[in-house]
Amino acid sequence: MYRFVLVSVNAKYIHSSLAASYLLAALGEKLPADEISVGQVEGTINEKQDAVYHRIADEAPDAVGFSCYIWNIEFVLSLAGRFKKEHPETAVILGGPEVSFNSREVLKKHGFVDYILCGEGEEALPSLVRCLKEKTAIPDGLCTYRNGEEIRPGNLHMLSCGPPEAFGEVVPGSLNNKLAYIEASRGCPFSCAFCLSGEKGKVRFFSLDRVKRDILTLSKSGTRTVKFVDRTFNCDKKRAQEILRFIKENYGEAIPDGVCFHFEIAADILDGETLALIGSMPQGSVQFEAGIQSFNPKTLQSVRRKTDLGRLTENLRTLIAFGNCHVHTDLIFGLPYEDYDSVKKSFNRAYALGANMLQLGFLKVLHGSFLEEKAAEYEIEYSEKPPYEVTGTKWLRADEIRTLHKIESVFDRLSNSGRFKRTLRYVLTVSRLSPFALFENLSEEIGDESAMPLDVFTEKCFDFFLLLPGVDRMRLRDEMITDRIATNASAIIPKCLQVKDSRLKKIKSFLAETYPPEKSGMRTLAVLYSSREVIFSDHIRKDRVSGEYEIKRIKEQDCCL
Repeated sequence: MYRFVLVSVNAKYIHSSLAASYLLAALGEKLPADEISVGQVEGTINEKQDAVYHRIADEAPDAVGFSCYIWNIEFVLSLAGRFKKEHPETAVILGGPEVSFNSREVLKKHGFVDYILCGEGEEALPSLVRCLKEKTAIPDGLCTYRNGEEIRPGNLHMLSCGPPEAFGEVVPGSLNNKLAYIEASRGCPFSCAFCLSGEKGKVRFFSLDRVKRDILTLSKSGTRTVKFVDRTFNCDKKRAQEILRFIKENYGEAIPDGVCFHFEIAADILDGETLALIGSMPQGSVQFEAGIQSFNPKTLQSVRRKTDLGRLTENLRTLIAFGNCHVHTDLIFGLPYEDYDSVKKSFNRAYALGANMLQLGFLKVLHGSFLEEKAAEYEIEYSEKPPYEVTGTKWLRADEIRTLHKIESVFDRLSNSGRFKRTLRYVLTVSRLSPFALFENLSEEIGDESAMPLDVFTEKCFDFFLLLPGVDRMRLRDEMITDRIATNASAIIPKCLQVKDSRLKKIKSFLAETYPPEKSGMRTLAVLYSSREVIFSDHIRKDRVSGEYEIKRIKEQDCCL
């Protein structure tokens, strides 16, 4: 019996591999089970390599295939090289986007790699495994491989139809505490210069009946988030609306209450009908990721991104105002024609939208992308190692990019964490600083905060904010302590926010009698001196969009004080 093992190395434990699900289904359909057995080994880049290695070795494969991505390629190459060295008779196969556009170079550099499949593998991988089992000649174009001293190139494969159904046997509870991934289409109608999705031809849509079956199956797998990997989910308005309506009509019944569906959209092509439908979705049932990348028109034009910025802004504000869905936006630093001043303007405009998350990314020059071809012309310098991140451009100096990395780190912890929402709103309002200036100054003041405990970080922010014009100490304390109680279930209040108040014992007794604590929670309370209120939370119920715990407010005078 010939043994093939598919290895998927994920970025985190919570991730699951959609590619592996498709490939395993295709291998099961196309290969004779009485002649070829198929196994799977899963791991993460955070594991010790030994653990993943021994799981593969225990399978005793005749051939082993690795899915290669920008986040796991170094781990995979090291693992595959070690395995080949100790099991030289085993064929090593690579596939995935990280080796599809530079397959010849990978083979030249890494002698332990035997075969590379380029593009989509659901048809090509079973064909290759069959060839290896039967020891027949490799058809031209099937894969990139060595033929003596010659390297024979493989074609970039694209399926002629949809991939095999991968979720028919998903066991309820099998994806507890994990993300589930689903696909309704492949390809992208756009051809952004920094992306590969538009390089694979026109968009191919899968059967809506199949998509609906997959939605129902995955929603019962134990996952709390089902993520559509379609690059532009709403490129076909009618299909997008039908999927959203299906979720809405089945939510709370065939689709368990509490499951959230994630979509990547082009916000500027949303129309009024689709927006109205989104506004009617159950609270927390959907969330949207909308790439902005830049507000500089010349930058967008240079990366072949056609965006109506006015409509994008209007539609995002509408989505955010609904309040029923989490909205995630993106900027990319290091794009052509975007200097430091332009970055500031893009950031301030994006921040002003008020999305739940604003992800600050840095340009990655991917193999096979248009920007890889233009890198010399644009004087884009980037790391030779994954993730091939920009280190300098004609418009952004290396030191400016390092500064932006510091800002990104502080911004993620202060804003994207959702822990300081009220504090930021207050500080920005009274200080009249621009958002960029605030985070830039803070990053310079506190330095590397990545290893700081939350309480230490809170104290440093508190001290910094006190130095800003217009900031009142007690009002700042009240906003920060409200944020703390809303986002942290611990009953411990940071020392910098504590105020000695002889009335606290009496307030606690009054609340315990008038508003008995819920048994499964942990109550935290505080007096807000600037508004003369008492707030408390038992940390039981979270808002499905903001992630905040419910807070109750009582006027100080109503606490029998």
